[in-house]
Amino acid sequence: MQYDIPINKLEVAVKMPEYFKYKVHYNGTLQMPFTESQKNKRVRYSYRSNKYDNTTNFGGITQKNEETIDISYNHFDLSRENIPAFDAKEPYISSINKYISGVNFELNTVLFPNDSPRYYATTWEDVAKRIHKTASFGEELLKSSYYKDDLHTLINGKTNEVEIAFSIFNFVKSKIKWNENYGLYTVDGVRKAYNDGVGNVAEINLILTSMLQSAGLEANPVLVSTRSNGVPMFPTIDGYNYVVSSVLFKDESFALFDATSIYSLPNLLPTRTINWNGRLVKKDGISISINLVPSSLSETDNNISVKVSSDGIVEGILRSKLTQYDAYNYRLKYNHIKETDVQTKIEEEYDIEIENFRISNKTDIGKPISQLIKFKSEDLAEIIGGKLLIHPLLFLTSKINPFKLNERKFPVDFTSPWQVKNTVTIQIPDGYKVETIPEVKAISMSDDIGVFKFQVILDGSKINVVSVVQFNKAIITPEYYKELKEFYNQMVKKQTEKIVLIKE
Repeated sequence: MQYDIPINKLEVAVKMPEYFKYKVHYNGTLQMPFTESQKNKRVRYSYRSNKYDNTTNFGGITQKNEETIDISYNHFDLSRENIPAFDAKEPYISSINKYISGVNFELNTVLFPNDSPRYYATTWEDVAKRIHKTASFGEELLKSSYYKDDLHTLINGKTNEVEIAFSIFNFVKSKIKWNENYGLYTVDGVRKAYNDGVGNVAEINLILTSMLQSAGLEANPVLVSTRSNGVPMFPTIDGYNYVVSSVLFKDESFALFDATSIYSLPNLLPTRTINWNGRLVKKDGISISINLVPSSLSETDNNISVKVSSDGIVEGILRSKLTQYDAYNYRLKYNHIKETDVQTKIEEEYDIEIENFRISNKTDIGKPISQLIKFKSEDLAEIIGGKLLIHPLLFLTSKINPFKLNERKFPVDFTSPWQVKNTVTIQIPDGYKVETIPEVKAISMSDDIGVFKFQVILDGSKINVVSVVQFNKAIITPEYYKELKEFYNQMVKKQTEKIVLIKE
């Protein structure tokens, strides 16, 4: 009931005969409830029937019948003017389907006269039992003969549960390539996917779950709705379009696995799956809500050391270390292209010339990404009136606040908690001294959501800069939006202040 353009007037009328009972589920930030009423209607209908002919003892007589019946209708009516557009232009939004205002009618019961009621609304227990009874899910999960020899080789001699899980997980990732198709159900079946080395989400992760179970681990599938698919608001199978695997170890630690991505790790799922909660389903009907949002920080640590010449040329070295989702996204963005192309992209982004470039741990996904860049630039320092002006963070300066709205009625979704720490050392050129440097700044958001620390210190002929931005929550709810926007305003203002050097 809301679109990306404003609506002058919206009128909706939904009529449901009394035989059909629905649950009504509203979503979104606008309060637009229907007005409910009940109205009666007399309906005349005709039908044909056969009557046995006693005189001939053969066949029957077709006769036309007419009847009248009074039916009660449930009416749902809505009339609303000046509905604002849903503005989804800002960053850090996973799916507008979660937040755009609308309504879902869920069929609950069908009851015709002189008939038994049929129940359609389901519980999470029903969801778990039904999906395990489905041939392309539960039955596929039970198949195991096709991988038995490989599994025996994989786990032979291993007793540690974590080691066993890692071995199987890494094997499936390398054995079967994802064909980029989502789905809760297998298409060609697990055996064919295993033998051909290619399959959809369900085929790959049901194979993984089955192998983990056969190895003696407490493994179960977890239903997921991807970020672009919205969030199921009530017990449903149709609301999910993806499945991952889970293991509960004997020490009570819990891990989620997705073997469709070669860069994923236990509890480091592809970002497409990080969508609030998943639903763990067991064949006995047990169903558990699983939080998919990461709790550990994704960290980027940049260290820059530069020399500035009297004519404004900056030369130096950048060393970067990326962990968790920062490393995952780096590999996803750059690992499939040539290193020279990566270098070109970074040169364009930072406006620098790279003289030496090295990346470590590109494929060793258990380790952080390490990057070393030796660079030179004529655009990082300005000469105005004989003074040298330099941004303290050079090309790492945040210059624009991404949050523009006066009010945002849906959360900011960072995917993961994160931290960026930038440390810069600037060698003052001979014949120059500091005229001004930015003052120390420290700001924090309420409820320990985020913090920004910024410090510039003169140390002899060097200037040391430390900037830390950290968010401890992946999802920032709308009541904090104005505070978040102001947080970014202050951060941008501070980072864009300049160091001013003058001649001695």
